[in-house]
Amino acid sequence: MAVLAEWLPRIGAVFTILLGLVGFFRPQLITASQQIELGSPMAASEARVVFGGLHLGAGAMALLLHDPAVYLTLGAAWSMGLLARFYSMIADKTSLQHSLPGIVVDAVMAGLFLGGHLLSSAS
Repeated sequence: MAVLAEWLPRIGAVFTILLGLVGFFRPQLITASQQIELGSPMAASEARVVFGGLHLGAGAMALLLHDPAVYLTLGAAWSMGLLARFYSMIADKTSLQHSLPGIVVDAVMAGLFLGGHLLSSAS
């Protein structure tokens, strides 16, 4: 269990970096699936920052620092993203069908980052 607890957040960091690379270099792949239109160069720039730069920086620092506090922070961030999706289903009337891909990604990422902590605490 200790090996799994150590590797889950590292896997989450690698996935965060991969998502960041997609968001940085091909933001339209992320925005199109979320029905976000990039109608101007500034919109594309903002998408690169939010979906690319932030994810790249967070994932890279998580791997470099290998600090449980960083992993917990990222787990909390992905969890709040998941909560925001559920809130949006109520407040914005988004459908479960359209929200499901994001829900799955956010839940898996939160689970990877928080799973290591939960497993190490249980033993």
